Amino acid sequence: MDLEQNLHTKIKCLNETLWDGKGSYRKVKAWLDNFHDDEKTHALYLLSQCIYFNDFQIKQLLISIYRDFFKYPHIATIRRSNGNTLDEIIIKREYDKILQNTRFVSVGNPSESSARLMGDFRKENKIRKSLFISELEIEKCPKEVDNFVFLDDVCGSGNQMVAYTKDAISLINSNFPKAKTYYFLLLGTTEGKDFVRKNTNINIVDSVLELDNSFKAFHPDSRVCKSIPSDIDINKIRDFTGKNGKRLMSSIFQREDPYIDPYVLHILCERDKFGYMDGQYLIAFSHNTPDNTLPVLWYNENIITWNSIFKRAQKIY
Repeated sequence: MDLEQNLHTKIKCLNETLWDGKGSYRKVKAWLDNFHDDEKTHALYLLSQCIYFNDFQIKQLLISIYRDFFKYPHIATIRRSNGNTLDEIIIKREYDKILQNTRFVSVGNPSESSARLMGDFRKENKIRKSLFISELEIEKCPKEVDNFVFLDDVCGSGNQMVAYTKDAISLINSNFPKAKTYYFLLLGTTEGKDFVRKNTNINIVDSVLELDNSFKAFHPDSRVCKSIPSDIDINKIRDFTGKNGKRLMSSIFQREDPYIDPYVLHILCERDKFGYMDGQYLIAFSHNTPDNTLPVLWYNENIITWNSIFKRAQKIY
């Protein structure tokens, strides 16, 4: 069996077990048609390295976030404050008080991924709906509220989180000066989380999975480059994904600003041709694909004809 057949077999297996049908042969073939003939096997190899989080996996991550980052630490504190008690009645009573004075706040507007995740987070962890609010409802919270929890799917550079929560954190600091704030993620880079810590007053920032340089497609430590087939040239993949990524991102920037300065456009496209802020990720979720994943995988605009494999919901600001 040749390399191309092996790769199709691997993707077929991934599609049937993990990808929720996102990688059907028909869809993969349509995506490959975006590329020149001499690029298709290389594109197929790139696709075979993608990590897709399906609904079940995301729900397990959401359970882990609540249990390991919020509930268990508070229960540990309750036990210490009560002589290391194992009395379930005391623990439940005290934890219910903490939960009653906690609000879970979505990041960004109601159309963002955070709002969708909040719904699943609430259901999977069986938390009362009344404890979930939007940024606009922060000021209306009872003065007894002393925990504000933000939830998101991925943090790459951290820039978007800092921008999105600037007003929300200001409201919390002004109206609830003693409240503790949390930012919990499914996935997060060390750099992105550190950026959020340094540029906000959020007390605790954590993620279930840490994204290191091995998740970057073209980094020297990339897992994509480990045990690479002899027929695959990673520099060739970098060249054609960068060329196409720059063209795709250019169409998005020009849609957002038809009068954008050509020099500024060039700088932005160079920065984002491998994903927002040079993300270089090969990651997708069942609910959406992060913008720091390679644009050749998710581009789903009506400006340039392009067949995406993992679609990203269009954002028009």
